[in-house]
Amino acid sequence: MVPLLQIQNVQASFHTKEGIVHAVNGVSLDLHQGKIFGLIGETGSGKSVLGLTIPGLLPDTAQVTGSIMFKGVDLLQLDQKSLRKWRGSEIALIPQNPATSLNPVLTIGYQLKEAIARHRTDKRRKQLKEQAVELLTNLNMPEPEQKLRSYPFQLSGGMKQRVLAAIGMCGNPSLVIADEPTKGLDAMVRYQAVEMMRSVARHTGAGMLVITHDLHVAESLCDTIGVMYAGQIVEQGSTTELFQKPKHPYTQGLLGSIPGRGMVPIPGAASSLSEQSTGCSFYSRCKHRQIECSLTKPELYSLTGTTNQGDSDDLEAAEGSKARCFLYDPSRQPEQNLLQRLAE
Repeated sequence: MVPLLQIQNVQASFHTKEGIVHAVNGVSLDLHQGKIFGLIGETGSGKSVLGLTIPGLLPDTAQVTGSIMFKGVDLLQLDQKSLRKWRGSEIALIPQNPATSLNPVLTIGYQLKEAIARHRTDKRRKQLKEQAVELLTNLNMPEPEQKLRSYPFQLSGGMKQRVLAAIGMCGNPSLVIADEPTKGLDAMVRYQAVEMMRSVARHTGAGMLVITHDLHVAESLCDTIGVMYAGQIVEQGSTTELFQKPKHPYTQGLLGSIPGRGMVPIPGAASSLSEQSTGCSFYSRCKHRQIECSLTKPELYSLTGTTNQGDSDDLEAAEGSKARCFLYDPSRQPEQNLLQRLAE
């Protein structure tokens, strides 16, 4: 099955006073129609930059290489005029911070109908209103017709998030990029936001890329997870497999730092994105590091069929799972394999 979105070796960098910042450093991933792919990782890992790279929304100062194939078209080869034809109609972005993404002096109805008119042929006032109410209803907005007359400050965070989602859905896109859809929301509203995202996927059948710090949201919402660190994906696999049996040392530390899993922080700080190390970017923080880790960059090794002599059940990898760590280098001899240390 051909992926809806196929990202191959994408790199995005910026020239700054401190040097070149490699915000995205060789990322590859596939997203299929109707599936939800989650990107998780610490602040500054490159998640949001990757999300903005897809629809071509990075500033002109960014240098981007690689390929982003969407429905057979390489988006990185299109100019801004051509990209505007894809945005909204085929690719929707639900941005961070709904409180600042909506115009505070315009009603919700005005902003939503304006977006609908951009993508629909029937622009009669009555039809626009009916379509706006339908969009909000599909996203479980209470009293949707009344909300059209409201201003953003009159809505809760969860309601504003639904409005942004409705604006993104106006063009019936095939791909939805949701950047931190639960940021700044309390527990109940976060739950509502997750249900909203599921509703979007269910009603549109679109593929969805969800960028989030909230590991609980990622676990409950996504089909596949990619873990980003220092601009790279260091582990990727099915959500169930990754959360139950994390393989990469960074993933283990990330999950181990949350309540219910010990709340043990990862020592040290993430390496600067302006530094290009010769070895593994996680080397200085990894408790399993070896000399070769500081000298050579590990590849993203496939975990299919990877087993440990001592406990094959615990380390059996789901098909498609990958980890960027020498612990899973298939060229290692069995007696040199360090998987047992990771399981201890």
